[in-house]
Amino acid sequence: MEGRTDITSTRGSTAPDAYMALRADALALLARITEALENPDTTPAGDDLHWGHVGDMALTRHELQIISDRLFAEGEYAPENPIEKE
Repeated sequence: MEGRTDITSTRGSTAPDAYMALRADALALLARITEALENPDTTPAGDDLHWGHVGDMALTRHELQIISDRLFAEGEYAPENPIEKE
């Protein structure tokens, strides 16, 4: 994806401007991910689908879950995670 924004490309910006640039890039990435997941032309079907694809989808789902947990303060990002208390 061209024109990616990263933290180093925001040097000299104000925090709000850098945040909005990074947010816009994250939204563009989300749109690409959504399109790939919803578009059957980008995923194998029928007999072409094998366990490697299942593993790829499981990893994709896991990584999206981590992002979701961080954004919504759930899972390991929950304020009172019982795992941390042990």
